[in-house]
Amino acid sequence: MPFAHTGTDAVRAGGSVVVYLSVSLRSRLRAHAAATGRSHTQLVFDALNATHDRLGDLVAVSGPAAVADGIFVAQRTGRRQHSEDQVQVSIRPNPANLAVIDSLATRHTAGNRSALIATALDEFLPAVSKGVPA
Repeated sequence: MPFAHTGTDAVRAGGSVVVYLSVSLRSRLRAHAAATGRSHTQLVFDALNATHDRLGDLVAVSGPAAVADGIFVAQRTGRRQHSEDQVQVSIRPNPANLAVIDSLATRHTAGNRSALIATALDEFLPAVSKGVPA
């Protein structure tokens, strides 16, 4: 699924950007937001800051493995398969920060903003739950 896009005018006006996270990851995000007093947007930034130098490796590990289909590598369908239901989560980055997120998404997840953010949060949030400050 390509990244959710609400348009730059909405972001310029302080609008929300929707990303899709698994139900369990959204629960962890909510719990950490409540425990730390940080917004979802701030926690996304924290996660991306903490993982940006490893995102290529993290995305490769979390992505589906290539499967051989005879002499061909099986092509993925246009729809991404998820092991868990996905839900919408809104963040409010300013245009400059959204451009950074989209640049990282283009580099590491073929433009899938949700996949990038989910990967970073999944790696980052367990460290917070073990008492490591964000």
